[in-house]
Amino acid sequence: MRRTTIGATHAGWRVMGHRVEVLFLRDETDRTPAHRLRNDGTIVRIPLGQPGFIGFDQRAPPDLAQAREWFPRHFRLWDAVRTQFWDVVLHRHATPSAARTQTGRRPG
Repeated sequence: MRRTTIGATHAGWRVMGHRVEVLFLRDETDRTPAHRLRNDGTIVRIPLGQPGFIGFDQRAPPDLAQAREWFPRHFRLWDAVRTQFWDVVLHRHATPSAARTQTGRRPG
């Protein structure tokens, strides 16, 4: 899992193939009780969870576009997640193991 922070707002996310799956959002300035937001829109309280914490459906976490649509006021956080995602994806493709020639040998 990766974590991106902008000010008092945090997102936990992971790379699945060529997409971002958002696992949680936490806004330290939000006093809303911690809860899990399911894809069907139902909310399940998380007892003793930190206020401002929103966990997403573990079976089918939202992608970055869906998280951005649900929580547009955190656009700076979503922009930072997108930037970090591309850093991860581009780094994976630039590693020596990914840079093999058609003969199966590494260049150089």
